[in-house]
Amino acid sequence: MSVTIMTHPARSAMASNLVGLLGGEAKVVMDPDPGGVPNPLRTSVEAWTAFEEGSTHHLVLQDDVVPSADLLPVARSAAVRFPRSAVAFYTNWDGPDGAAVRLGALAGAGWVSAIDEIYTPTLALMLPVDHAARFSEEARSLVSVRREDDAVMLDYLQRHQVPVLLSIPNLIEHQGIESIAGNSAERWRSACSHGISDRPGSDVLSGLNAVPLYREGAAYVLVLEKESADHRVWQRRPWRHAEDALGVDAARVDSSWDEWSKSDPAARHVEGLIGLSAARELWAVAYLLGVASERLRPRGWTPLNHVRSAALNTLGVGGLIPVVKWHKLREARPLMHHLAMAGADHGASAAADALT
Repeated sequence: MSVTIMTHPARSAMASNLVGLLGGEAKVVMDPDPGGVPNPLRTSVEAWTAFEEGSTHHLVLQDDVVPSADLLPVARSAAVRFPRSAVAFYTNWDGPDGAAVRLGALAGAGWVSAIDEIYTPTLALMLPVDHAARFSEEARSLVSVRREDDAVMLDYLQRHQVPVLLSIPNLIEHQGIESIAGNSAERWRSACSHGISDRPGSDVLSGLNAVPLYREGAAYVLVLEKESADHRVWQRRPWRHAEDALGVDAARVDSSWDEWSKSDPAARHVEGLIGLSAARELWAVAYLLGVASERLRPRGWTPLNHVRSAALNTLGVGGLIPVVKWHKLREARPLMHHLAMAGADHGASAAADALT
């Protein structure tokens, strides 16, 4: 396995620091036109073609990440176990792939299939070298008209029918510094689950067709509408319009919130910080995650409590970054974590009761 860090001269110190964190096992590739209009794809095509001769897989990292100490050994192991897959070691805490990782964490998986809705996570992505070379060749012709390396990567992987797997937990954290590409204004980007010492387990969760998502204070369900060999179409529905997808009665979700919020003093406090609507929606998506994970979990899988907890700890803050002030989110985060854990427990219990 070879490793490349894509960077810009303005952030060369960050890239050098990352090389050090990786034990010197990485090559740095600079933006070939640093004075030009910011274009991540331009640097990406250079990074993907910079694999070492004799390597079977190539890992490309962006310069503004902090790797887990386990990243490289896990990546090497994944290259052996999933030789023809793309493997991503980071997912945003509020995106579709982050939602898939969160669901996988609750189900007890170590890996989960990507959602493939908008983009492929490219902050830390590994490809077989033949696809790394082919992506560079095909994407180079698009640099003059495209700039989003993650969206172009999604197009490529779908066209060539390359499956994408996501690690649980994430083995990369994003530093959250200003983006040269101009993405800083969108939202603060952080990992769905990071900061725990466990390496991903062996179990792979696939066949997802309904994934709960919390975004901008609202609960949704990503529903797989169409699927073919090279393309999947997901529809994002408000959770109350997706009862059929998960087989959940909305009235039961509402009654579980009413019971919990009356019995737990934390409910009033979190409502005061993030608002009643956001709190109820957070409960709903946590409940749905509990239901979905219980139904998806094969016999014999056992979720690790701290991995599950880490994934739920980012659910509220990631889904509210654009709509609630950070100082309130910082205060509310432990309470939102408590709420999410309780909601997921209620959902899992309801699903387990229905299966018995």
